[in-house]
Amino acid sequence: MTRRASILGYCLAIVILLLGLQSWSIAVARIEQRVVGAIAARTGLVVTRQERAEIALLPLPRISLSNVEFRHDSGQLAGVALRVRATVQVLPLLLGRFGFDKIELVGPQIDVAVTGPSESFADWLASPLAALAAMDGNTRIVINGGAVFMRAKGAIQTILRDVNVVISERDRASPLELSGTVTWRGVPTELSLLWPLGGAAGKLMLSATSPLMALQFTGQRAALAEPVVNGDLSVSTRSLQDLLGWFGERPRLASAIGELTLTAEAQIKANEASLSNVTVAVDGDKLIGAIKLGDASDRLLLSGTLAGTSLDIGRLLSRLQTAPVTAQNERDPLNFDEWTGHDVDLRISVESARLMGARLSDAALYLLVKKGRFEAGLLRASAYGGSGKGRVLAVAAPSGVELKMQAGFDKLNLGQAVSDIPGAPRHAGVASAQLALEGVGATAEDVAATLNGKIGLAVRQGELAGFAFAELLRRADRTPALAASDWRQGKTGFDAASLTLTVSNGVALVTEGLMSGPSYRLSLAGQASLIRRDIEMGLLLAPPSGTTRLPFTLRGPLDAPVLELERQNPPRIDGASTTPGQPLR
Repeated sequence: MTRRASILGYCLAIVILLLGLQSWSIAVARIEQRVVGAIAARTGLVVTRQERAEIALLPLPRISLSNVEFRHDSGQLAGVALRVRATVQVLPLLLGRFGFDKIELVGPQIDVAVTGPSESFADWLASPLAALAAMDGNTRIVINGGAVFMRAKGAIQTILRDVNVVISERDRASPLELSGTVTWRGVPTELSLLWPLGGAAGKLMLSATSPLMALQFTGQRAALAEPVVNGDLSVSTRSLQDLLGWFGERPRLASAIGELTLTAEAQIKANEASLSNVTVAVDGDKLIGAIKLGDASDRLLLSGTLAGTSLDIGRLLSRLQTAPVTAQNERDPLNFDEWTGHDVDLRISVESARLMGARLSDAALYLLVKKGRFEAGLLRASAYGGSGKGRVLAVAAPSGVELKMQAGFDKLNLGQAVSDIPGAPRHAGVASAQLALEGVGATAEDVAATLNGKIGLAVRQGELAGFAFAELLRRADRTPALAASDWRQGKTGFDAASLTLTVSNGVALVTEGLMSGPSYRLSLAGQASLIRRDIEMGLLLAPPSGTTRLPFTLRGPLDAPVLELERQNPPRIDGASTTPGQPLR
C-alpha cells in the first residue's frame, strides 16, 4: 500500500469514527424532525406533512422526503412537492449538525399570495422577495419541473409552468441570484436575475430571452428611501404587437410596428420609466431621442421625441389595416377603445420618409392619443418641389365617432411624383390640392354616409398620358368617321386643370371640373358616392369655338372607373366600332 493510499484510508476511518460517535442509532422520526427544522432554517419553508424520508450516508450524505406539503411562515407562500432532496454538507454533519449544499424541490406546485392590485410583475414578485429578504440567508435552492400559481383573493392571476430555476446560496447581506427557465403563457423563457434584497443599494441585473423578445438590463438600485433604479436597457422583438399581447396588452397602434430594437439609458421609479439616449430601430429605420413610460390607473402612458434619417410611413399605415375593407366589415361597430386604450404623445422628425412609394423630405409627424380622442398628423413635409401636410382627428361622440380629416399639398411636381409611385397615372404638371371632410357614426358605413366637406385640385402646365383628347377633337372635326379610333393612345397637354367637389352626406358632387388647352376644353359634371364607392359622371370635349361636341361617360368603381366615348354620337364608317371602355388610369 502506498503512502497516499494509507493517508486516505486513515482519513476515511476517522470520518467513520466521528460519524459513529454521533447518536445515529436514534429513531428515524427524530432525524426527519431535525432535517425538517434545518430546511426551514435555510429556505424559510416549513414542512407540514411528508409521507416518508429516505436517508443515505454514502457516497455523499443525502436526504429525500416524499410527497411533501410546505408553507412559508409569512402565510404568503405554500405548496406541495413530489420530492424534496437535500445534499448534506459533510463537515457540519461530523459535528452533529445539518447543513446543506443544495435543497431540490422536484415537481412542486407553489401558491404565492399576490399583494397590491395583482396586475404587475412588481405585485407578483413582492411576496417571494419579502420572504427571502426576511431570512438571514438561504442555501442553494433548485426547483425542478415545477409550477407557480400567483393568486389574489383566491383567484389565479397567472401561472408559471415548467419552472426549472436555481436560487444561489446567499447570506443576509447578499443579493438574490436566480437563473433558469420558465414557461409563461405558452412561451418558454430563459431568465437570469440579480436583485438586491432589503433596503440596501446594490447592483442589479435582469436577462430574459424567449422567442418573442431578448431583454437585458444592468444597473444600480438606490437605497429603499430613494427607490430609483438606473442602468442600461436593451430589448428587441420580431413583432411589437405579439410581444405586448404576451403581456396582455393589445393596443391597435402596436400592429403598425414589426421588428423593433431599442437601447437606452433608463431611470426607473415607481410607475414611471425615463429612457434617455434612446436608439430605436423600427424595421431597420433608426431613430434617436428620449422616451418616457408611465402607468396611471388602468392606462399606460407613452411620450417621446425621436429623430432619424429615414422612416417608411406607408409600411406603418398599411399594417394598421389588418383586414381588407368590405361591405360587411364597414357595417361592424367601430371599436374606438382599441385606438385610444393608452395615452400617447409622440413626435417624430426625419430627414426623409416614404409614403406608398412617394419620397418626402424634412418630415415632422405627431401622434396624440387620450381617452376618447385620437389625433395624428403630418405637420410638414417637402416633396417634389412642393410641400404637404395633413391631419386626422377622431373623437368619441354620443352617436359613435366624430371624424375630421384635413390634408393638402402645394406646388407638387406631378411628373416627378408619379415616377416613384407604382401604378400611378403618367401625368405631369404642377399641382395643388386641399381636402377637408368630417363625418360621424357608429360604423364606417355611417361615417361615410355623413361625410361633408370639400375637395379641390388644381394643376397647371400639365400633361395627361393615355388619352389623346386634342387629337380626337381634331379628327372629329376633319374626319368624323374616324373620330372614335385610337384616342386612348398618346397624351394631352393642358394649360390648366381644376376640379372642385362638394361633399354632402357621403356624395361628392362636381361643382367645377375643367381642363383646357390651346385647341380644346374638357368639362366634367356628375357625382361620386363615397358610400357605394362608385362614380357616375359625364365629360364633354369641345373646341374653344365651333360646334363639335364629343360626350363621354365615366362610370364604375371609385378606384377603377371606366371612361367611354358615347357611341351614338360620333359618326363612324360601316363595320367600324369604337374601342371598348377601359379603366381610367
